[in-house]
Formats: sequence, structure tokens, C-alpha cells
Amino acid sequence: MFLSHFEQLAPRCPVCRTHALRLGEVARGEGAEVREGSLLCTNSRCQREHPILDGIPILVPDLHAWLEPQQHWVLRREDLSPFALSMLTDILGAGSALDRELGNLSTYAEAHWGPREPSFPPLVAETLDLLPSTPRAPALDLGCSVGRATFELARRTGRLTTGVDLNFSMLRLAEQIRRQGRARYPRRRVGIVFDPVDCVSPYEATGQVSFWCADIAALPFAEASFATVISLNILDCLAAPHSLLSETARLLAPSGQALIATPFDWAVSASPAGAWIGGHSQRTTPGEGSSVEIFRHLLPHYGLRLLAERESLLWRLRVHERSTMEYSVYAAALTKSERPPESIGAAFTGQKELPGA
Repeated sequence: MFLSHFEQLAPRCPVCRTHALRLGEVARGEGAEVREGSLLCTNSRCQREHPILDGIPILVPDLHAWLEPQQHWVLRREDLSPFALSMLTDILGAGSALDRELGNLSTYAEAHWGPREPSFPPLVAETLDLLPSTPRAPALDLGCSVGRATFELARRTGRLTTGVDLNFSMLRLAEQIRRQGRARYPRRRVGIVFDPVDCVSPYEATGQVSFWCADIAALPFAEASFATVISLNILDCLAAPHSLLSETARLLAPSGQALIATPFDWAVSASPAGAWIGGHSQRTTPGEGSSVEIFRHLLPHYGLRLLAERESLLWRLRVHERSTMEYSVYAAALTKSERPPESIGAAFTGQKELPGA
């Protein structure tokens, strides 16, 4: 974590949501960077401690709930050879936590950074080109995954750009790319067979990019903190998709621009059906349950205005050497509306359960 970024972003405690954080213990640092340490809430009735690990501040409301399912990645050794990692994957077997995380890294790192024509960079370029003017800083990439859009956004703004995600293994890879200029990750060949990949990043090491761990539903930043806010292919992965719209509007500066892109690939494993934006209630919702129509309908209720959109952008995700998923992504460029937010009806809050849901 760059101290200058911490000072500029001035994060608030994600638990009490009212008080600023201050730098606590610095256990390991390099120049103006904190590699390991803590941030402390200045609220005397809260006093929560938030860790900084591998240069990534962990600013989530419930640290135990965040850490418990991914502690193996936080504690994972970096000196294991591909041979040893393969042996451990065989011992733990298919479907293990290690297999799932390696599979996620394989899929998303290959899409972002793979040496074989990765599919995500063209999508990033096409969505950023939707903005009427060049993105401005400070900029925020929500759901940054392994960081490709964060780096590209920083290249276009030329200034501070922050990537936010909840997945520590992906943030660690993004931070590694920032520091070393190389993407090292496992590529799934088939089953639980993974091959190591080591490729050069097209971006130079930069002090303009940082990666933070935070929950989109409880972001630790003040209102109107960012001139540009983007979120690519994360809306349908959230437990509360509407929080992305409300937080985008809250964080965006009055003259700022935002981008939201999504294939609307709804699944109850990610979010309850009653919280989806479209994909249900075709008898009573705009466009007979159309996600795009309901998304457009919701924008003024969150104080957002549509600037431009693309109905269908191609995005491919490699699962293994014989399997690829293909998505048609909807993308929208937004800004803050000059009108105050309209009241939102219960049918679109995502709070009501569907019959049988």
C-alpha cells in the first residue's frame, strides 16, 4: 500500500462507516510502501484493526467471515515448485479449495493476461471507448479481479487508479504484476492438471496503481471520491447487485463518468433470484423481465443517467484446453443525473422474495 494513496483516498472504517482510518503498526515496508502492517479506526467506540498483507489493505466489515474460506491463499507459501503444487492438488483432489482457486486463477488470469490472445483486453478497450471523454483520476475499478482493466484505466488517466476486489488470490496476482511486471499463474490443461505460465505484462511497473480488498456493498471511501468508476463483469456476481448501482452513484463526483458492463448471467449461487436485475417476473416488469430494460429503468432511481451503451460485446473465458465459455456483454456509460434520485418502487429493490424462491 502506497502511503500517498492512503492519504489521498482517506478511507473510512468499513465497520462503523463514520470515522477515518489511521496507519497503525508497520511490520514490513519498502520506501513509501507498506507491505505488512495495520490500519486502525479512529472511532474510540470501534477501534477495529484492519490488516495490510502483501501490500493490500483488507478493509471488510467482517474479517473472520472474509478470511476463513480463503485463509489458505493468505497463508500460502510462494516458494512451492510447480511439481510440489501439482502433488498437493492430486492429494487434495478435484473440487478441493485449492482446485477451485487454481481454476479461478487459470480462467481469469488467462482472460486478462494470457499470451494467446486474451479476450478481456478488447472488451476493456471497447467499454472505455464508450466514455464521451478521456477517463479522469482518481479512478476506481470495482471487481478488478487480476487487474487488467485497472492498469488500462491508469494508462488512460495517467494518475491514481485503485482496483478493488474481495478475492485475495486474484488481488495478490494483480499486485505481483504491478511490482514485477510479470504474470505468473497456473493454466488448467484438463481436470486437475495445471501448467505454469509466466508472461510479461504490457504495462510498466507503476506507482499510480494500487489494489485494495473491500466489499462493494461496504466500500470504505467517502462520497464523490472518484472522477471515474468502472465495474466490468461483476454485477451478476454480487449477493446484492443493486448495491453496485447505489455505490457507483455515491462514489462518483458530480461531473464524473462511470462504466458498468455485464452479461447478466444470473445464478442463485451468486445472488438470490429476488435480487436479480431482471431475469424474473416477466409478467410485471419492464421488457417482460429483460435485464437490460430493467437496468435502464433503475438508473434514475439511483441518480444516474445513461450516456452511451453497447448491447453486445464478446467475452470468452477459457475453462480448460477443450472448453471455452462465450458471453455477450452489455455495457453502459453513465454519469450522475442533474435531477435528484427518484423514489424506487418495491418491485425493483431486490428486497422481496419471489414466489417459490
